[in-house]
Amino acid sequence: MSRRGITLLVAAGLALILGVLAALLPVPYVLLTPGPPTDTLGAVPGSTRQVISVTGAKSYDSGGHLYLTTVGVFPGSCGDHPDLLRAMRAWFDSHEAVEPHQVICPPDQTSQSVQAENADEMSQSQRDAMTAALLYLGYKPVSREVILTAVSPTAPAAKVLQAGDIVVAVDGKKVNSPDDLRALIAKKAVGGAISVTVKRHGTTTTVQTTVTSDPATHQPRLGVDLDQNATFRGVDVTIGIDPNDVGGPSAGLMFTLGIIDKLTPGGLTGGKTIAGTGTIDGFGVVGPIGGIQQKIAAISGHGPTDAPIVDASYFLAPASECADAKAAAPSSLVVIRVDTLATAVAALKAIKAGRTDFPRC
Repeated sequence: MSRRGITLLVAAGLALILGVLAALLPVPYVLLTPGPPTDTLGAVPGSTRQVISVTGAKSYDSGGHLYLTTVGVFPGSCGDHPDLLRAMRAWFDSHEAVEPHQVICPPDQTSQSVQAENADEMSQSQRDAMTAALLYLGYKPVSREVILTAVSPTAPAAKVLQAGDIVVAVDGKKVNSPDDLRALIAKKAVGGAISVTVKRHGTTTTVQTTVTSDPATHQPRLGVDLDQNATFRGVDVTIGIDPNDVGGPSAGLMFTLGIIDKLTPGGLTGGKTIAGTGTIDGFGVVGPIGGIQQKIAAISGHGPTDAPIVDASYFLAPASECADAKAAAPSSLVVIRVDTLATAVAALKAIKAGRTDFPRC
């Protein structure tokens, strides 16, 4: 073989080796995949315990199914990355998504801290589901906690308050409900001093801050978003899913509907199979989630091979995710637009009655 031929052969070999190595190198992305669905009216997968158990009140079996949907994240550890070939396969797969690594794993967080945060969100989601469901059904709470879910970074309160704080009192006056908090703030002058007593990680402390102005109404405000937890005498709800196994807040809506179904004679589903997703707060407001395409794919025959087959005819989607949900859904799946718990329950009651007068995406 000529020297020129040998040179070309070696160059081709080197190019092949470099190409293979490049394809196997890790890339700074994470992959979102369809996760396993779980029937909130059934048993926890791999266990005999129920997803939702109620004591202290009569519960009912509706015979239907209410599936919460999940998103899988690959790889599962923040210290790992997919290789280029796996990322490219996901990029061209309409049922998967490729996201920057920092979307799931911020640079300043470890896998353990991300998992802990997801578990906290799931735990709060379960508490919100219980509160929203029992309040919707008319149960009278014996106590309520007002929780800060967010603090505006531009508000003076951001220097002394943080998400997760439980508001105990304002200017020494006890706060029992969100209305109490709003009424006490409304009495203050914009720019005036205010003291807020909060419980944080089990410790009660009082901080001083300044009342700010709502940019739209110019009324006094603290610059915080609120949620509530409530306790009820005589009825207790237990959710059997371990927050460390399924993290994040997006199962809240389906948990809430599952609780209501269990406590409603005849249930909500009319024996039908319904899936969905959405966060929920203690007030019954449904919020946005991530991975709507993967969640719909999971119940459309593209989920994990060991996941249950879900033959759902309806999918409950947060109003803000309607466009993406509709684009991802097969023609056989009716996507229902949901903004509050009341809207979701009304839609299920319409479906049960054979009506179609519910909001669609």
